[in-house]
Amino acid sequence: MPKYFEKKVDNFIEKLLNFDKTIFKRKIFNPWAEFDESDISQDAPKIRTSNLKKYLLNQQNAKYILIAESPSTGARYTGLAMTSEKVIHTNNLGYEYSSKKSICGKYVYELTAKKVWDEILVRKENFAMWNAFAFNISEKQGRWFENPTEEELRQNLDILNSFLSLYNEAKIITVGKTAQNALQILNFKNFESIRHPSNDFKKEFPEQFKKYIN
Repeated sequence: MPKYFEKKVDNFIEKLLNFDKTIFKRKIFNPWAEFDESDISQDAPKIRTSNLKKYLLNQQNAKYILIAESPSTGARYTGLAMTSEKVIHTNNLGYEYSSKKSICGKYVYELTAKKVWDEILVRKENFAMWNAFAFNISEKQGRWFENPTEEELRQNLDILNSFLSLYNEAKIITVGKTAQNALQILNFKNFESIRHPSNDFKKEFPEQFKKYIN
């Protein structure tokens, strides 16, 4: 592993850990720096940070970047975009669990994570996954899927650019209309868009995924 790349990853993670969320006007949860009563212990943020570093290093040669809009329940407990504890457990991905439920073998599930990983795991290419807005937004107890505002997206832009800089040569693909809109708001132009799997009523997601993945 080249030292320069690991240093870039460390710098990116430091930005996440030290991000000043008080600039936002509503409740934002930073899974790499915070914990609550639903976590396995006070070490949960360290577990998620360790997961993230391992994941980013593993994707060093990523050919594709998948960008969703904002993290939901999966990333809340794994620290990895579009990745749930259930996906980690079912596919033996080698990452750790941080939810209190995992103690009893009741791993946190997320539909989007399952469908995205179902496509990734049948391909040999490396995929780096992230969100246009990095942190969990919670307006109601137990909800982790509120949409970021334009202002919040812009306040988070440095984090997104730092992530993308890790994989300069990778092709960017947004997952879902809201992610597409988010990148357009931020003036990104060179990316493709596919349907969000949780809204894939016509079962177009696998075909669209295949279309843009060489």
